[in-house]
Amino acid sequence: MKTTLICFLLLLASSAGFAAESVKVIALFSNKAMLMINGKNIIMKKGDTIKGVTLISANGRGAVVRLVNGTEKKLGINQSIHQAYKKPDKSKMTVYSDRAGMFLMPGKINNRNTKFLLDTGATFISISSLEADKLRLNYKSARKGVVQTASDVVPVWHIKLDNVKVGGISVANVDAVVLEGVNPKPILLGMSFLKHVKMQRNGAAMLIEQKY
Repeated sequence: MKTTLICFLLLLASSAGFAAESVKVIALFSNKAMLMINGKNIIMKKGDTIKGVTLISANGRGAVVRLVNGTEKKLGINQSIHQAYKKPDKSKMTVYSDRAGMFLMPGKINNRNTKFLLDTGATFISISSLEADKLRLNYKSARKGVVQTASDVVPVWHIKLDNVKVGGISVANVDAVVLEGVNPKPILLGMSFLKHVKMQRNGAAMLIEQKY
């Protein structure tokens, strides 16, 4: 009896850190039950907790068990219960348009706070040199070119951003351009970032979800 008790306590200690995925009733007694937990038969007394399974009560008609997720159920002989584990949701966020129909959102570039305007028409994340200086981006030694804006031809620098983040969505090594001057305001969140997400619009709401 003493050896059995020691084995039971060892089993209880070794199981404390692992939650049960499935529980089945094998045998019933007064205030005790034999449960199959994750494929192993274990005799439990009323009030015992093993692998996150608590035996609330037991008699000849059934056992009441509670799982670590709070699910509580009465089971008869050979009846079972399974604990569903959700896979972590991909990072996602919902953004709402302003009165002009624009989707503005706070975010970060290289861990520094900024603001974005979602723009599917922009090939790259587009940053004014004024804003790039505030973000301490090293762009002046980068490859230089020009871009035609609505009113002028503007010098640009092509750079890589270490990290861009909006909400819980984070993308590394993102292509961007820095335009000389004060525009665009705010930073345009272009396709070099948006190609990494799925977007679904529902009226004024835009659901953005990271692909991978």
